[in-house]
Amino acid sequence: MNQNSQIHNLLTKWVSNIIDRDHLEKRLLSGEKLRVKFGIDPTAPKIHLGHMVPFLKLKEFQELGHTIILLFWDATAQVGDTSDKDAERPMLTREQTRANCAVFLEKFSKVIDISRVEVYYNSEWLDAVNFAWVGELAKNFSVAEMLDRDNFSKRYKAGMRISLQEFLYPIMQGYDSVAIARKYGSCDLELGGNDQYFNLLAGRTLMHAFNMPKQDIMTFDLLVGTDGKKMSKTSPNCILIDEAPQSMYQKLINVDDGLIEHYFTFATDATLEEVAVIRDRLIAWEHPNILKIELAQRVIMMYHGKPYDANDVSSIESVRFDFEIKNQDENGKNEIALIDEWKISIQISHLLKWLGFCNTSWDVRNALAGNSIRVSGDIITDPKFLVAITPEWTLVEMGKKKAKRVFL
Repeated sequence: MNQNSQIHNLLTKWVSNIIDRDHLEKRLLSGEKLRVKFGIDPTAPKIHLGHMVPFLKLKEFQELGHTIILLFWDATAQVGDTSDKDAERPMLTREQTRANCAVFLEKFSKVIDISRVEVYYNSEWLDAVNFAWVGELAKNFSVAEMLDRDNFSKRYKAGMRISLQEFLYPIMQGYDSVAIARKYGSCDLELGGNDQYFNLLAGRTLMHAFNMPKQDIMTFDLLVGTDGKKMSKTSPNCILIDEAPQSMYQKLINVDDGLIEHYFTFATDATLEEVAVIRDRLIAWEHPNILKIELAQRVIMMYHGKPYDANDVSSIESVRFDFEIKNQDENGKNEIALIDEWKISIQISHLLKWLGFCNTSWDVRNALAGNSIRVSGDIITDPKFLVAITPEWTLVEMGKKKAKRVFL
């Protein structure tokens, strides 16, 4: 791919908005090396495929020789950004945010070369602020501008509470670009999701107020969940980047046929040209399952370093057994027998429900009657069969598509 094609891909794939596109494109075509910033809210260490869209773009910038700046919002995380929320968020302690930051860096290393990244924490400058300083920054914004922000507008019209503290978040985040440019050199471009658009504009506003060259900004569309709705860490439609390959594979080959091109576009590092080929194959009525298998293997390779092998038991998801131990079930009978502190036995019928393989007793009976259930390789047909759960994992399978390793 020649330079012009690379830059076209850089400015187009995943991208929703660029300000100022002409300015940014000229700098890239000139061969100038830019300092590209991305801010991270370290409120929870669970990272799904949707979170990785900006990092795939950072990877492209890094491969072209640009400097990547990762800024952890450890100070602003204690306020809580509501850009993509319809309610206030709980505040975190500094210890919680720093612990999360370490987890994030390890996970992001799957996509970008962390050794070549500048890492900063905005507590470095925000911890030193005083009330007069906040007032100086705040005078660059009006209440009307704050309420024009989509999620604030919705909550205000609905009569929901908006704390003044939340109004400070975009101001604090905007100042980050000023602080980095002052202390560590320029801040040429900032990336973010569409939900961060207002906050990124705040950075441009404050850089102008401090007589600095305004950063360009680039925002991204979102990867939807496997059901076509917004991907959420608390929903089954979410695929975490550290999920077991077997779980990733099953979720990806079960995405709706209409989402195949979307997932190749937003969940993989495929170029625009490669995505166009996928589109042509769909138009030519190639069987969707062939494309879904390619999609699943490509994503698994990105985050696990090797393709999924259905015969490799190490790729099967492991779950710690934390079923609530009860003396009796609804019929007054023991459902779990505690053998000793290193071993618990549970009836297969209860275990299948706990694992999520079956929803009802009817499902359990059908699965057992159909010889679909295996424990450590043996077919189980008795609903009262006791499965021994120990610190060493026990493999439980239902058919060819569901399998988990259970351990204490």
